[in-house]
Amino acid sequence: MEKRSIPETEALPLVDREESHFWDHKSSRSKGSVIQKIAAGLANSDGGEFIVGIEDSGKDAAGLDRWQGFKNIEDATVVLEALARDVNPPAPFSIEFLSIEGREGQGLACLVSIRKSESVHFTADQKVFVRRGAATLQISGQAVTDLSLAKGARSYEDQLLADYDKDDLAAEEELGYFLQGLSPSTSPSDFIRKQRLIDRNSGAARVSAGILYAESPPAVVPKRCAVKVARYNTKENEPRREHLAGTPLTIEGPARRVIDETISTVTSLIESVSVLQTTGEMAPVKYPPEVLKEIIVNAVIHRDYNVSDDILVYVFDNRVEVRSPGVLPGNMTLTNLLQERFSRNPTIVRLLNKYPDPPNKDIGEGLRTVVAKMAEAKLQSPKFSIEGNYFVVNLGHTPLARPHEIVMEYLSNHDDITNGVARNLTGITSENSMKDVFYALRKAGKIEMVPGKRGNKSAWQKVAALEPALEADASSGIEGNSKAAVQESSSIATSDSEKPRKSSKRLKPRRLLTAPARNLPCACGSGLKRKRCCGVGDV
Repeated sequence: MEKRSIPETEALPLVDREESHFWDHKSSRSKGSVIQKIAAGLANSDGGEFIVGIEDSGKDAAGLDRWQGFKNIEDATVVLEALARDVNPPAPFSIEFLSIEGREGQGLACLVSIRKSESVHFTADQKVFVRRGAATLQISGQAVTDLSLAKGARSYEDQLLADYDKDDLAAEEELGYFLQGLSPSTSPSDFIRKQRLIDRNSGAARVSAGILYAESPPAVVPKRCAVKVARYNTKENEPRREHLAGTPLTIEGPARRVIDETISTVTSLIESVSVLQTTGEMAPVKYPPEVLKEIIVNAVIHRDYNVSDDILVYVFDNRVEVRSPGVLPGNMTLTNLLQERFSRNPTIVRLLNKYPDPPNKDIGEGLRTVVAKMAEAKLQSPKFSIEGNYFVVNLGHTPLARPHEIVMEYLSNHDDITNGVARNLTGITSENSMKDVFYALRKAGKIEMVPGKRGNKSAWQKVAALEPALEADASSGIEGNSKAAVQESSSIATSDSEKPRKSSKRLKPRRLLTAPARNLPCACGSGLKRKRCCGVGDV
């Protein structure tokens, strides 16, 4: 337990910091039950911090006037009792009491740091809470069971490194950059000690420290932990070496820099890929910027660092694949992927979130954001799968619209469309499946085969509308035939009226065919009978 005074420039960011998955503030008048709730919630989730002694912003308090702490440490007993006595088992915590230089009369604020725990923590009334975004929520029943099953296994990020210690870590340039934006200010040695990034006895640094701050993590972490990016000039599911465009790029460094460089590299490669548009033009592929960012951030912070392999990002002609080493952690499944969350590497996730502009700002919203942004861009939703020991995200270049709509939109700008062009537009890989789309449109009277084009040159065109004069002639022809049929039927009825009838059953009217006979060769030149070609829909 420490006590120190900080300048106003460091106190103000603490007051103004927005509540999040890792941060909260409470009044010094808060009851012990409130402290228990937030402490247990953070320990049961990914850890985090909260400060007791900051009032909510309102008419009565704004800016540094919101800092209304305890008069002395003894008055903060309610906080200590809640953490050490009432939460069961006690939450893993550390406390620091802060005052503002020149404003000591505003009291001591209690800054509490909570680490993610291997146990499920209950409040005094036997309730279980978890942190979700900026809220602390109660869970019960099966959710508590799932949480318990997900606990217990120490993450590989907590393993100690043999040749990387506290002195190496404290001297890292990335750690210095990170601490420049941290409030309240902390020395490198104090920070790595308080955040449990080293072993207190041996001074050995943990894997999480190497991933976050080492200049070259692969040099200190005994596993492959970089990102490899490759471009393949193909659409095949299993590309071959001859499809590889250039030498794959390997990106390594502190986690923050790896994320930034990977996003920039992949974006450039994607924009070098041009795809056919419904206008008939070739245009570069563009994904919403949030999509690539969230997928790559997710791969870096949630991958299994115990698996000795790099994150693989493949850019194909029709898709982008991101392969993250390790299957889904904890209680996560492909079914609950968008509803639940679990951090395999809570220290990496939490400390990366403490950067001034964190790449993982919206904790728990990453994959939901990806799905929503793809829909907004009118692109098909990403596909998530487990392949071997990888979690795979597949981002296709395929429009969200139905294949039928895409075909008709293309034909509004072009005279005809072939099966190959249609497959490029719709993302359909099977030639026969594409034919089914064409047949459905033909049955609906929207398209017809282009006369004279057969085999691999066959194409489809919009059904041409009848010219007004021809339409009138066709209409009068039908009307004349109908009148003649009625007159003929009337004369037959008159001549037979004097004869006794055996039955009053009425004859069905004869169907009139105005189109070419269904059994004659089709006019399109296919050589097939009309009823098996363009006349499939004729009655």
